[in-house]
Amino acid sequence: MNLTQEKDRQARARASAGAGYLLLAGGLIVLPWFIPNYQRVFAAEILVWGLFALSFAIVYGVGGMLSFAQAVFFGMGCWGFNFATYYLQLNTWGAIAAAILAAVLFAIPTGFLATRARQHHFLIVTVIISVLVHTVLASGHYRWVAGPYVTRAMTFVPEVPLGFTSLSFRSEFVSYYFTLALVALAVSAAWLIVNSPFGKALRAVRDNETRSSLIGLNVNRLRFLMFVAATAFAGLAGALYALVARYTDLEFFNWTYSGKAVVWAVVGGVHSLIGPFFGTAFYMIASEYLSQYFEQFVVVFGVILLIVIRYAPEGLWGLIVRQSVGRSRR
Repeated sequence: MNLTQEKDRQARARASAGAGYLLLAGGLIVLPWFIPNYQRVFAAEILVWGLFALSFAIVYGVGGMLSFAQAVFFGMGCWGFNFATYYLQLNTWGAIAAAILAAVLFAIPTGFLATRARQHHFLIVTVIISVLVHTVLASGHYRWVAGPYVTRAMTFVPEVPLGFTSLSFRSEFVSYYFTLALVALAVSAAWLIVNSPFGKALRAVRDNETRSSLIGLNVNRLRFLMFVAATAFAGLAGALYALVARYTDLEFFNWTYSGKAVVWAVVGGVHSLIGPFFGTAFYMIASEYLSQYFEQFVVVFGVILLIVIRYAPEGLWGLIVRQSVGRSRR
């Protein structure tokens, strides 16, 4: 294959991918008009948990850091949203900003410690941090920190102020489209980060840390900045969950929720921005319907995960893209 043919193939692949993304976006926009009310909220929850899985995919897929602390930052997002709503009396926009800020501020000292560890040591550090935070909050000794602002249900229907009017979450359409809009903005921000010189430098660190340091890259700083940036997406996911479900729980801080993010991202495709959403949707829809026939559905999904890792290590979304590119070659 000469250079011209290769360029033509790449152009067709990009066009095919672009058409696929447009089709996906169009499907998400019209989806709530074809499903019942309760499924609109379910679809919004898939988007929220998909964003949570994306926060892991950025850390691992781009930075090469297998983090089991993402649940802590999701929980911090829930706590920040509740604290800003009930204690500071902020509106929805202010509470979302407070949720992201809470996650990022907690990530700064956490990331400073964790990102200086490597490989399995990094994994162990993040698990320890998650266990410590959950244990401290659950112990009751620091109620002035957590208080009723971690585990609680909303006593009111949230509204989103928009100038001279406001949107009420009493409507499932508002819940879905507001979530979709913020998730789309978050994915766009993630795309800019991943495809920026910063993202490319971090991928170089992921592939060969020694060589990257020899050419002048500050490895620790790059890892730290990516770790903190990813927590902003987890914090936003926590705030959106508090809005959509109108309930938050201390268990969201547990490291097992980080494990769920790992599974969703790996099944969907940890090296893409769409893959985590695809894996999350696959898991949640499958568990919703197949659990009616299998009491221990987690075991069934574990077998599915093994098959995906063995035969489609790039994930289900990566498998779809590969098949699409293969057809474009023909």
